[in-house]
This record gives sequence, structure tokens and C-alpha cells, in this order.
Amino acid sequence: MAIDLHMHSTASDGTDPPQSFGELAVAAGLSAIALTDHDTIAGLGAAQASCKAAGVEFVPGIELSTERGRPRGALHMLGYFIDPTSPRLGEVIDVLTEARSTRNPQIIEALNEVGVDITLEEVLDEAGGATVGRPHIAAVLVRKAYAKSIQDAFKRYIGVGGAAYRRKQGIHPAVAIDALHAAGGLAVLAHPVQLRCEDDEDLERTIGSLAKLGLDGLEAWHSDHTPAQVKKYCRIAERYDLLLTGGSDYHGRRKSIQMGKPIVDDQVLAALREAAQRRVQ
Repeated sequence: MAIDLHMHSTASDGTDPPQSFGELAVAAGLSAIALTDHDTIAGLGAAQASCKAAGVEFVPGIELSTERGRPRGALHMLGYFIDPTSPRLGEVIDVLTEARSTRNPQIIEALNEVGVDITLEEVLDEAGGATVGRPHIAAVLVRKAYAKSIQDAFKRYIGVGGAAYRRKQGIHPAVAIDALHAAGGLAVLAHPVQLRCEDDEDLERTIGSLAKLGLDGLEAWHSDHTPAQVKKYCRIAERYDLLLTGGSDYHGRRKSIQMGKPIVDDQVLAALREAAQRRVQ
């Protein structure tokens, strides 16, 4: 059976509520899923209940934003089998939430300075109580015809190099890894292609340094990865004795990504489960 270990709900920047994920997983032919919202655990309870009712195995997860340490790319850390009540993880989430709340007004101000008529209140309404992030700003830009699509909004305005881009203060990868371990979970590097490493040597050096910090795994299968990249990531994972994971990075209507694609075999989850059980013993 297929699984999908990378998804986002309305608790962060997705468009589907967490209570719908059980039915969505069944419709996609999935036997297990993980909800990995950005820097929040708010949707885990509802998603878990939904999956239980639908007969789908549920893995409590999260995707933490960390500092890349360089101007290129993004370094995100996926956590699996986490305890949402962990005090240490809660502290890290609070830090990241504060960083977002500081950056969002800065982006709005920068947009106003380049002639874009947008307010923070409009963005908060778009988020509907969820953790506010750049995708919500992008959605308002599209709705008000300042951009043709979410991707266009990022490219022209709020992505790296955009007219209103503002860097978010993140946490060091070591802090993210330690917090996930403190929560009884596994720490996995998300979508390594988005690191935007200069070359394969830079990629291996980056992953090797994360492995020394306690990284548990590598997301080899992802909607952004080509078959050649998947093979490369699998080789690197073997070299550093890292677990393999995979998922779609599903966001609902916000991105043209299909749940359950690419196909990830449930044997991947079996290996993750065993590693998580060893961690808490």
C-alpha cells in the first residue's frame, strides 16, 4: 500500500481542514499519512481522529523552519512520531511563531512601498485563524490581481529576490533536531533539492554536517524531485546511515500537487516506526 508522509492543512498554509484528511487519504488510496504543518501542531488532533475513523494509520508530524546559514535555499526539518505535548517542542514552536508574526508586517510594509494595496487584516482574514505565512499573503495578492498565481506572487514579490522579500529569523538545525528528539520523534531533512546547493559536493557536505548533529533521515521522494535526484538522495542516505522518507508536500488547492504522488511504499513507514520505537525505549 502507498503512504504520504508530507502534507499541510489549514492549520498552516494548506486549504483542506485537518478533519478531512482521513477521507482524503482513503480517496487517494493511502494506507497511512503524516500531517506535517509548518511550525505548528494545531491540526494533529483533528487529523488523527479523522484518520482513525477512516481506518488510515496516522503519524503525528511537523515541518520546522530552520536557518540555512547561507543566502541560497531553504532548510526545513520534518519531525515524525512526535509527542505534541512536549514542552521543548512547544518552546521552539513559540519562537518560530514569533518570528512569523514579526516578519509578516514587514512584508506588508514593503509591499505598500512598491505600490501594492494590501493590509495585514486582509492576510489574517485569508489565514482564517491558521498560522499566518507567506502563502496567505500570496493568496491575497492573487485575489487582488497583483499576481497571476501563488507562484507568480512569490517570484515577483515575496520570494527570495522579490520586491518585498524579508528573511525570517529561524532556528539552527541543531535546535530543531534536538527539539524533535526531545519530543520522542525522528528528525528528517525535507526536500533536499530546495537547499539549492551549488553542486553535489556542497550537498553531501551539508547533509553530512546535519548527520553529525543527529539527523535521522532524508526525504528522498518528493513532488519536486526527479528520478535522478531520488537515486542520488538514496545513495547519500545510505552513505550516512540515514532513514528514507517520502511525501507529496500536498497543500490542497494552493499548489498543483496531488496527494499520494510520488508513490511511496509502506515499507518506508515500517522502518521509520521501528526507529521511533527504539528512540523511546
